[in-house]
Order: sequence, then C-alpha cells, then structure tokens
Amino acid sequence: MKVSDSVKNKIGYVFRIIKTVDRISEKFLKHLDGTDGLYEIRVEVGSNTYRIFCCFDKGNLVVLFNAFHKKTQKTPKQEIELAEKLKNEYFTLKTNNMKNKEAIRNARNFDEILNIQYGKIGTKKRDKFEEKAQYFVISETLKDARHEAKMTQEQLADKVGTKKSYISRLENGKCDIQLSTLYRIFEDGLGRQISLLIA
Repeated sequence: MKVSDSVKNKIGYVFRIIKTVDRISEKFLKHLDGTDGLYEIRVEVGSNTYRIFCCFDKGNLVVLFNAFHKKTQKTPKQEIELAEKLKNEYFTLKTNNMKNKEAIRNARNFDEILNIQYGKIGTKKRDKFEEKAQYFVISETLKDARHEAKMTQEQLADKVGTKKSYISRLENGKCDIQLSTLYRIFEDGLGRQISLLIA
C-alpha cells in the first residue's frame, strides 16, 4: 500500500500512542471480534481511513501484518483472513526458531521501524518526528482526560485560568506548552497526576 508522507507520519504518531499510553482508546487500537488476538491499528487522515493488522508477542512487540485503505464500513473479510494467515505463519516460524533464525531476526519492533523511516535519535528528521509525536500524545491524552471528566473546553479553560482557544489548539497539537502549564491543566484542571520520564 503506497501512502503519502502525511499518512506515514500519522501512522507513526498512532504507533507512539500505542507505545506510550497505558489505556489506549479503541479509535486507535481495537481487538477484532471473533479472532484470536488479532487487532487493528486505526488511522484517520482527513476523510481517509487506514487499517493495519497486528498482534502482541509477549506484550512488548507489535507484529505488523497487512494494511489497507478502508473504503467500506465493515472490514473486508479477505483482509482479516489474510492477517490471520500471516499471524499464524509468524508464530509457527517463531516456534520453529532453530530452523528460522533469520526470519525472526528480521522481525521489526517499533524503534527499528522508526530508525529506518526517520533516522536515529539526534538526526534532524527523527527529532522533528519525535517533537510532533510528543505533541500528538499530549493532545490525545488531554482530549481523553477531558472527556472522562465530562468537561467542555471552555469549562477546563476557566478552571485553569486560560482561554478556550488555547485548550483547542493544545488538543489539536498546534501550539507549544510549558511544563508548568501542562501540570496545571492535568492536575488542577482535571485532577489527574502526571509524571515526567527522561529517557
């Protein structure tokens, strides 16, 4: 499936959500009913919808299978069948790893995919992606927390002493945010605790 750079970037942002956030919204990752551990990563860019099938291997590796541009409301049966076939083949190869070491070594985890797509940490292209991905994580986490608190953007803005337009820009990842403001919004405005991780 050939996609534009904007679609590739959005896919990367969604991967970062999956890697970073403990409780992932079904709008980004959903288990497919009637399957044994098959999930679909859900990416929307404008009016276009994309799906990437995956499963989890011991909880720390996202195994990616087939992807497609979704044009109908229901996920095509043949795409699900192909994903299940690829998943079964993957685990069969892993079980027989003495004969298939090369195939297992070529399995791609999230960080390896980022290194290939955007370069290693410290390169200009990768740093730009990391910055945008971080804004995406913050904006989606903020939206989910606000919805759980049953607050409007205006109510949250009033509570923390800012403007509704600022909250809106934050939720759309379109403005910078100071660490002190981030703490004030989540802890004072939403009653949520946040922690800072330096890696």
